[in-house]
Amino acid sequence: MDEKIGKVVVKSFNLENNESIIREDFVCIEESYDIYLNGKYISNTVATPDKIKEMAVGYIVSEGIECITADSIKSITVEGNVIYIETNVCNNNNNNNNNKYSEKSNDNENNGKNIKLKLNTIQKVIKYMENITGVWKITGGAHWACISDLDGDILINIEDIGRHNAVDKVIGHCILNNIDLTNKILISSGRQPTLMVNKCKNAKIPAIISKSPSTDKGVQIARENNIILIGFARKNKFVAYSEWSRIIQ
Repeated sequence: MDEKIGKVVVKSFNLENNESIIREDFVCIEESYDIYLNGKYISNTVATPDKIKEMAVGYIVSEGIECITADSIKSITVEGNVIYIETNVCNNNNNNNNNKYSEKSNDNENNGKNIKLKLNTIQKVIKYMENITGVWKITGGAHWACISDLDGDILINIEDIGRHNAVDKVIGHCILNNIDLTNKILISSGRQPTLMVNKCKNAKIPAIISKSPSTDKGVQIARENNIILIGFARKNKFVAYSEWSRIIQ
């Protein structure tokens, strides 16, 4: 994220060790955006004003609203705080006649089983997570998400005030750049409840590594769709909630 976009200085009153002080602090910037797909209103979301096109594309795909590929996009236009996306019909075998994702992804059920994670890949990702800086480090008010390959090499890292927006933005980035997500890892700073794990299911991402925990329903979705779900990824430790037999030396 461009730090000039992601944060702003405000005057604040601070109490530290029983001493008060007026000083300037950095806080995150937020904006409200409306998303339209082929002329139809889809959603409003509050987000950091950066990578907005990526966010809109990622949201539509990760929420299972419609299949979008780089080739199916006719145009993406941002007018003020409104994002307009125009697409052709996406050629995807998992879509029904309305060009929407099916409730359960057969790709994840079948192909996800072929993906394995090496232990040193997880350790490499954790080391990267420990050294992430940017707006999150400065303000404490942002989340981040990354996409890596199966060797743990980071392809994209984006911050946002919302953990779900950060995930949408990295997914959208990959879609717009024709990066195959079926053999990638989502790395996240946020909790992994149902809505977050569902994003990976819909985007066909086979593995999640997060510094935060999941929930019972998040674990259920991961297990039903053969998604490797790892939480509490910290130095020298992690918790695998699903598909741990596919973590190898």
